[in-house]
Amino acid sequence: MVSVTSYTYPTETENDNSQFQSQGLSQSLRDSIEGNIKAFDAMAQSGLLDNCRTLSKNASFREIFRSLLLYILDSLHIYRHDISDKLVSYFHVTPESANANYKTWIATTGMDSYIKIEQTGSDKFKVTDVYRELKGNSLKKESRDRDFSGRNVKEFIGLLSEHDVLEKYQLSNVTVAANALKLEVVNNNSENKRSFGVTDAERQLKKALNEQTQLTPDKLIPDDCSYKSDIKKLDVQEGEFSALLADASRHVGEGSSIISCCGVKINSTIHEFLRSKTMALSGHGGVRKYKDFENLFSKIVFTPDECSVVRNSLQKDGVEKKTRENIISCLSSISGIGNLYYACSQAFPVALDRGDINAIQASNSISSGLDSNPGLCVLLGRTNLLFADFSLHTFTQTHYIVKAEINEAGNDFNIANFIYRTYGEDYIHNDSVDDSLNERSAEDYRFLDDSLLPENDFRNRRRNFSGNIAIATYK
Repeated sequence: MVSVTSYTYPTETENDNSQFQSQGLSQSLRDSIEGNIKAFDAMAQSGLLDNCRTLSKNASFREIFRSLLLYILDSLHIYRHDISDKLVSYFHVTPESANANYKTWIATTGMDSYIKIEQTGSDKFKVTDVYRELKGNSLKKESRDRDFSGRNVKEFIGLLSEHDVLEKYQLSNVTVAANALKLEVVNNNSENKRSFGVTDAERQLKKALNEQTQLTPDKLIPDDCSYKSDIKKLDVQEGEFSALLADASRHVGEGSSIISCCGVKINSTIHEFLRSKTMALSGHGGVRKYKDFENLFSKIVFTPDECSVVRNSLQKDGVEKKTRENIISCLSSISGIGNLYYACSQAFPVALDRGDINAIQASNSISSGLDSNPGLCVLLGRTNLLFADFSLHTFTQTHYIVKAEINEAGNDFNIANFIYRTYGEDYIHNDSVDDSLNERSAEDYRFLDDSLLPENDFRNRRRNFSGNIAIATYK
C-alpha cells in the first residue's frame, strides 16, 4: 500500500485524485485514468513535443503528465503499466546523481516546467512540480512537492532504473548532453533568467558533438536527421564577406574548429603557420572586393622554405607522398589559401538560412520567444562547431549550430543541431582587361614566381557556392 507522508500543495486540475475521496475510489480512478490515457495518447500521436497542439482547452501536457504520475503513485491496487511506460520514458537521470545510491530524475513538461523525482530511500522519493504561473502582469516561478513511499514507489524506481540502463546503452552522449542543456534552458525560463556566459551544459554538448564526429568522421551529417534540404546554388553577394579575414583568424587561431587540407586534418606545424598568417591579415578591415581579398591571400602563401618544413612534418606523420604534394600545392597557391578563408566564413549559414523556410521559422520562433523565455538565448547559435576542408580548387564547410525546434503551440521545444553544409569551387573569370601577365608559358616562370601563373591571377578569380541544411533533433 502506498503511504503519502506529506501533501504540501492543493490539487491543480479537476482530474486530481482528491476529488474521488468521497466516491467509489477504484471505479472513479479507472474512469478518470482511461480519460487521461486517451488525452495522453492523443497528444503523443499529434507529436507531443514536436508539432503538437494542446487538445484540451483546460489541460496542458504538464497538467496531464502530473495527474497521471500522481494516479500511479496514489492508487492502491491499480498499477497501470500502460501509463507508467509512457511516463518513464520522459524522465532522465541527472548526470551528477547517475552513480549515486539515491538518484534524481527529471522530466521536462513544457517550455518552463519540469517534474523532479528525488529518491530518498529504496521505496521513497519526493516529487516536485516546477512551473510558472501568471501573477498579476508577470509569470512567477512556482513549485510544489509531495513525498511518497511504498510498494508502487519502489516499483516505479525500478522502472526508472531500468530506463536508465537502456538510455546508457541506447542514447548517444550527444543526446544525453542535449537533454541536460534542455533542462538548463527550461530552468532558466522558469526563473526568467538569461544565461550570459558559456555554461557547463553548453560545453558538454559541444564536446559530445566533437567526439561523435571523431568516431564517425565520414558522417558529419547523421543518417537519422529529421530534415534535409536539397543542395542548391547559393547567391552570396560580395559585401557579405566583410568578416572573411576575421572569421578565418578566429577559427584557425582558437583551435576549436576542425580544419583539414586535402582531406587530412592539419598537423601542429601547418596550424602554427596558418595561425600566424591569418592573424597577420586580420587587421585589414574594410576589405570588400574579391580581387582585394585575393591580393591579400597572395601575401601569405607558403614560401619554398615553409613548404619544405611542412613536407617533412607530413612525412613524419606518415602521410602518403601524393597527398603530401597535394597539400603543398594547396598551401603554396593563392587559390588554396583563399579556399581556407572561404571555408571558415560565417556568411554561408546566413545565406542558407535565407533560402530555407524551416530555418527561418526556427530562428523566428526563438527570437520571438525570448521576452517570455529568456533561457532560449543559449540556442541562438553560440554553441557551434565548424569543420573546414580546403584544397587547391575546392572547399567544404560543415557548420554545426545548436538551436531549438519549438512546437507549433509554442509551449515546448527540442534541442536541435542545425547542420549547414557548403561546397565551393574556384574558377577564372574571363573578363580580364590586361592579359599581359599570361603571355609567357607556365614553364617560363614556374620556378621564378608562381603568383604569375594563370591560375594564380587573383584579378579574375571567382567562386561558385552551393549548399544545404540538415537538422538533427535530440529527444
